[in-house]
Amino acid sequence: MKLRPPDWPLPRPDAVHHIVEDFLTDWTAPNAHILPLRRFLENCLSTDLRNFFAESCFFFAFTRQKLPPFCQQGYVRMQGLMGSEGLRRHAVEAGLLEDYT
Repeated sequence: MKLRPPDWPLPRPDAVHHIVEDFLTDWTAPNAHILPLRRFLENCLSTDLRNFFAESCFFFAFTRQKLPPFCQQGYVRMQGLMGSEGLRRHAVEAGLLEDYT
């Protein structure tokens, strides 16, 4: 911006995100600041910016054509599913694992 001429107009933005602030603002409030900002960025980027568990990424990989960035960066890059009791129980019920308990 310093290299622009003094009379150079700023380009008109495609979208604007307004936030309320004062010295008592809690910037970590999920519903007041984080959620509106995430939704604004999701709208601008046309993508889903939420965090997902590996089981959800596994489901998305088989049911969607485009994975959310969180799944692309973690699950699809060979980090795989983290074991959990629910996942183990499901595998036993489906006959994929033996029940050793």
